[in-house]
Amino acid sequence: MPQLVKNDRNGKAIVDTKNAFITSINGLVPHESWDYDSHLDYIQKLVQTEDSRVTSGAISNCRGTWFEWMIAIDIYNHWCTNGHNLLMLPLPNISRFDSATLYQESVCAYIFDLRAKLKVSLDIELITSNPDFVIFDTTAFTGLLPRDPITVVNNETIDFIENIFRKFIGECSFTDILGYMATKTSLRPDRRLQIVHEGSLTKALYVHLQTRLWIDKPRSIKYFGASLKLNDKDRQALKTVATHSITTVLSEPERAVDECFELSSRDKLLDAIREMTALLFPELALEGATHG
Repeated sequence: MPQLVKNDRNGKAIVDTKNAFITSINGLVPHESWDYDSHLDYIQKLVQTEDSRVTSGAISNCRGTWFEWMIAIDIYNHWCTNGHNLLMLPLPNISRFDSATLYQESVCAYIFDLRAKLKVSLDIELITSNPDFVIFDTTAFTGLLPRDPITVVNNETIDFIENIFRKFIGECSFTDILGYMATKTSLRPDRRLQIVHEGSLTKALYVHLQTRLWIDKPRSIKYFGASLKLNDKDRQALKTVATHSITTVLSEPERAVDECFELSSRDKLLDAIREMTALLFPELALEGATHG
């Protein structure tokens, strides 16, 4: 079995995140059901059985990564096998990649211009973070990605999942990006506020782009939240209003987070995909109702 825990140069136990994940599924995407919650516990048990020096704090950092890989693999496979155009891909940290550059140069130039003007004229920083996932409408990207489902999981698979987004850099029009999703293994009060802040700022930037591009009635951007578990307080907090939408009587108030999902399993993810599709592609829901 591959080594799941390694020592750094100071002799501290370090989890090999990729090896632990790959070993836990025997290098194959699970068939039928996949309980994300219990599987995370299983990976943790594997790691701590191999080396009891691994702390809960170290495991917590890994659990978020493992959770994102599960979601990313399952939603990519769903896109491959179901013929729809909703593709959700993971994004790296803002320190490694600026998600604004997914847009075509003519669009992202307005974001760079806003940042520069705020800084130079007012000494204000437009500080943003990357959401965990970006949601694309792949209608205009036929042939950009093969619709080949992932069955084997190895280091190359994980590298592929983590870097697919790069194919979209500089390619997206204003309407090709449908939304974003923040994912957490758990929601503390500060994490709720972080998701709401990111959703509110994302929507404000979208309205700014709409104005600069002179687009009268654009498809609205959506921002979703997700966690392994959600309680009533979580759901209530994530209903917070998007700040930009209450600054004038001419705008219609909207949530910073359009919907939150409890993603404890593959089945729950598939339910979430159906809900997101209805919100992001309302014309499909209308077409289905008409034919029904």
